[in-house]
Amino acid sequence: MKIKRFVPGYPKNRGFSLVELIIVIAIMAILAAAIAPALIRYIEKSRRASDVETAGVILRAAQYAYSEGYSFEGFVGTVEQNADVVCEDNVVEQITGDDGETPYDLEIIAVASNGGVFTNTVNEQQHFLDLFRKTLGKDSNNNSKEFSDPKFRKNIGNGMPDGFLLGRRLNDSGQAEGFEVWIADAQRNPAYRLQPDCCSEYK
Repeated sequence: MKIKRFVPGYPKNRGFSLVELIIVIAIMAILAAAIAPALIRYIEKSRRASDVETAGVILRAAQYAYSEGYSFEGFVGTVEQNADVVCEDNVVEQITGDDGETPYDLEIIAVASNGGVFTNTVNEQQHFLDLFRKTLGKDSNNNSKEFSDPKFRKNIGNGMPDGFLLGRRLNDSGQAEGFEVWIADAQRNPAYRLQPDCCSEYK
């Protein structure tokens, strides 16, 4: 016959009561509600930072391609012919919202969307685009992805971000001052500038 021994002061093991479970669940819900917004903001900031880093790679590839060989000849006389020249009066003031920045024109050169492959906007820039894409590690005839879609997936006023856009900033005389990399919206228009100076709303 077995004799059970009880140690004074130590109750039998038992599970949580229903009231205790409700209290624990309530505490967890309160903590989750407090932490979730901060966690979401952190994830979104990390995704935006990843997009800015990717834009830096695109910018350096464009600068290298422009300085090599005779690719710069592809830009001669294209400003007047480029049907996709976009006046940034609305883009800078109404989309990026950077205070104190003078509106300027952006000559759109190439857009990477629908699979991430950069395509040019005018034929005169094809030689540059070929070297630019090879600098990114892809041949101009390769249809594989060069870049994935932007990591930051949030409606930016005209649909979800649709890809990266490469353009040249033009001064008042129509002369190029340098390359810029933007996030393109669903209509392939510039939405947020990422490089060289990231707009305040994307930081």
